[in-house]
Amino acid sequence: MNKVFKITFLLISSYFVSCNNLDLDSYSYSRIEINGPEDKFFSNEIKTYKDSLLINLDEIIGSSLDLYTKKDYGSRKFNSSLGNLIADIIFVESDSIFKTQENKNIDFVIQNHGGIRASLQKGDIKLTDAYKILPFENEIVIVEMDGKSIYEIVSFLKNEIIPHPFSGLIINNKEILIQEKPIIPSNKYYIAINDYMLTGGDNMFFFNNNTKIYRLGYTLRDAFIKYTKSNLYISSKIDDRFIKDE
Repeated sequence: MNKVFKITFLLISSYFVSCNNLDLDSYSYSRIEINGPEDKFFSNEIKTYKDSLLINLDEIIGSSLDLYTKKDYGSRKFNSSLGNLIADIIFVESDSIFKTQENKNIDFVIQNHGGIRASLQKGDIKLTDAYKILPFENEIVIVEMDGKSIYEIVSFLKNEIIPHPFSGLIINNKEILIQEKPIIPSNKYYIAINDYMLTGGDNMFFFNNNTKIYRLGYTLRDAFIKYTKSNLYISSKIDDRFIKDE
């Protein structure tokens, strides 16, 4: 019976996680009470898993200095406080693993806007917040691409109506810098993305032009949790990493 309950729970969880258009910021929640005779066996089984989940998800893993959201971008400064935070976290955590595994450093990060599903509230950060913000089981992958392909990526980012977060890359009108240096078309660059984008998610089909893929075996959520636990306070801001043409 334990196996049946676990399977049912996983199926229900998978359904909600698979709703690609779900934005947790735009929904309200309420408790549904079930009245009537209870089966003691099922009641005890549910309570066991419920208590376990509540204990785990209520774990405080860090603290946020302010409210950070993916919706606070402007028409000129085309980046958001939460988008920048997520992209910067992916950069720090994936670069460390990539260095250990391949003795290489990543050059920049791109994260799709739609993969971030909730805001980060001010105050205590709980494990449940990591699941609300990054609910998908997306693995971080590193793609190796030549400098010529970067221009296609930049053109795509400029033409989008919502900002896809990035880190390590600067787009300032016509100036494009990677690690504060101009793009060299013949160079190879290592870009950290997620496996949803690797398959053309959010119309990013240009990642199919990669010359090599490195899989880290590490999810976006794992990176967020590890980074948050490793830092006393989490902070972010809108900056000048993406200044759109006027």
